[in-house]
Amino acid sequence: MKRHIGNIVKPLLFLGIGLLLVWWSLKGFDSDARAKIVLALKEANYFWILVSIGFAILSHISRAMRWQMLIECVAPKPGLTNSLMALAISYLANLAFPRMGEITRCGIISRYEPVPPEKAFGTVLIERAIDVFTLFILTLVVVFTQFNVLGNYFAEKVLAPLSGKFSALLFGFSLRQYLLLLAVGVVGVLSFLYMTKKFSQTVVYQKMVNTLQGVWEGVISVRNVYNLPLLIGHSVFIWAMYFAMIYICFFCFDSTRHLGPQAGLAVMVLGSFGIIATQGGIGAYQIIVAGVLALYGVEYTLAYAFSWLAWGSQTLLVMVGGFAAMVALPLVNRQRQLAASQQAAS
Repeated sequence: MKRHIGNIVKPLLFLGIGLLLVWWSLKGFDSDARAKIVLALKEANYFWILVSIGFAILSHISRAMRWQMLIECVAPKPGLTNSLMALAISYLANLAFPRMGEITRCGIISRYEPVPPEKAFGTVLIERAIDVFTLFILTLVVVFTQFNVLGNYFAEKVLAPLSGKFSALLFGFSLRQYLLLLAVGVVGVLSFLYMTKKFSQTVVYQKMVNTLQGVWEGVISVRNVYNLPLLIGHSVFIWAMYFAMIYICFFCFDSTRHLGPQAGLAVMVLGSFGIIATQGGIGAYQIIVAGVLALYGVEYTLAYAFSWLAWGSQTLLVMVGGFAAMVALPLVNRQRQLAASQQAAS
């Protein structure tokens, strides 16, 4: 019962934080500013939004192909269609439940393809590690190449909160509290070793070990990729498409069409932190992107309109693509199963 309540409360909490940020950001606008935002959205050139969605679809296809390469190292290679639809559904799941998409994706692919879910999960962990590393590198590139524009903003909005958290973690306890934490850690390790030895012959323990081994096989699958340059190429292409998705949206508004690729890279990188911060990025993404564009001379109300258009178009794609995949996935696989049965019978 408590688990079900937690599953409901957590997404509602993240969504609530996002809605609170939306309210907080909107309350700073007077009626004239709000009317200006609405007018900007009405007059936007939506042709470029369609192009942006096209880039997003290409990134999804490339991500599905990269996932196929990793899975192929530990299990039979899944079909591209099933991999792509599982990915689309995972994006939709992440809008509803934080980090639920990764688990959903592995469950779906194991249902329709001969891929153990624990091994699939290991490959997803590798994907996440690659993306985090890429985002870290791009963040450094943006900050150091555009320090004169973004230095103070990055220090105030990103580094200051992080340093505050680390300072509280490292220096916010007394000596007695540190000793207590150390004692708890030692007791925890000893208890774990004792329980491991005591239950090592049980069926439950063996299943846990097998599951963890499967996850680890998926994690180290990257060592056995048949074409590492292609894997790296997919990773580069995915983030290039993310950049193109944002940069092409600049042409939707007269106020942003003059901005160069550097501004597009800054919006993509710093906006990614907004996507991570709240449910689907709602609220946080708009505040961060509008703040970044304001540093490049875009009027804040128009920058805010841009942030909603860029975020809304991609969120709409995730919702439409996810629901379409949920409907199509069983239908496509039913036809495949019927075709396989007929071929076997003949």
